[in-house]
Amino acid sequence: MRVHFVYAGRSDRDRYGVAMGRLKRIAQRAGIPVSLVGSRTAPRMEGWMQRSPLSITANVFPMLQSRAKTLLYDWTEEIRISGGSEEILFGHPYPEDVRKVWNRACRDERFALRVAMFPLSHRMAEENAWFDPYYRHVDGLLGIMGPYWFDTWDESPFAHWKDKITRVDMAIDASRFPRVKKRFNPPGKRTFFYLGRSAAMKGTHLLSILFGLARQHRCLVIGSGPPVRNTEFRPWKFLDLSYMNRLALECDFFVTLGVSDPNPTTILECMAWGFPVCCTPQTGYYGMPEIIPMSITDMRHNLQKLDELQYAPEERLLDLADKARRLVETRFTWERFNRTVRDGLLRAAHARGVSIWEDRAIVEGAE
Repeated sequence: MRVHFVYAGRSDRDRYGVAMGRLKRIAQRAGIPVSLVGSRTAPRMEGWMQRSPLSITANVFPMLQSRAKTLLYDWTEEIRISGGSEEILFGHPYPEDVRKVWNRACRDERFALRVAMFPLSHRMAEENAWFDPYYRHVDGLLGIMGPYWFDTWDESPFAHWKDKITRVDMAIDASRFPRVKKRFNPPGKRTFFYLGRSAAMKGTHLLSILFGLARQHRCLVIGSGPPVRNTEFRPWKFLDLSYMNRLALECDFFVTLGVSDPNPTTILECMAWGFPVCCTPQTGYYGMPEIIPMSITDMRHNLQKLDELQYAPEERLLDLADKARRLVETRFTWERFNRTVRDGLLRAAHARGVSIWEDRAIVEGAE
């Protein structure tokens, strides 16, 4: 078997890299088989950011290669892949563009197996509705999402997808996100912060409402997109150790009021860095004592949680941070992520009635 793995495969986001990508896609449309990732079987991943989605590619590609010949494609490519009885299509569809590599190949019935993997949520159905035309073509769907979304999937417009879904928890390498938050500012002088882009699914409009009500609390928003009212906005920065050490002196708690956010990596990163996390179930994470639960509708509840954290004893906050980091180190790991991906591929293959590789290699160590 040969795997065609389609995911983020380009880390060059400067002007030259973007321009070259455009030129190569023009060449691909003309039938010239150039590659946006360099060598498809041995792409160079040194220096890639250890953040999603590149971190997913960097960890999943070697796992696939250890089991079958694997070729990598960036999900924005517009090259043709031919199906066959020994060919597996696996990876990330591109929203609303039939020219992209996974989308075009998915309609080829000759593939031995076709499996999609991408972040899933359902409260804002428009975020994932574009995939519905592809659903009937795939043998499996690996949904990167927190347990909240899977537990409530039957209540969604996409309930008919559930039989094909394998839920995948996001992961990080905690060793690359060292503990920086080791002390908290004095009660009454503690600061909340949000990392990420401004968007409805991210609930940044709710942050504006919350901190408009909570004038006694300070919140920084560090990211891209329009500024969020009632917060202090700062443009996105490279989150190196020096920057995070400075941020740890200024800020105390990470807060996000996600509305339809599948499984944000920033939550895991902040837990690893030592910041207590406040989030809604609609970020995917819920029912976890290591996280402070927030609401997308009950601002009185949210205000109460802000006040509690503002004046909580430091020893309680340090204990919470310790437990959260241990959770990331033991549960949200790449070993577990890859194990779930292997099991999901095997499940899809069984449903299809094909054997893709040694079953023993896939289920070894499965939970």
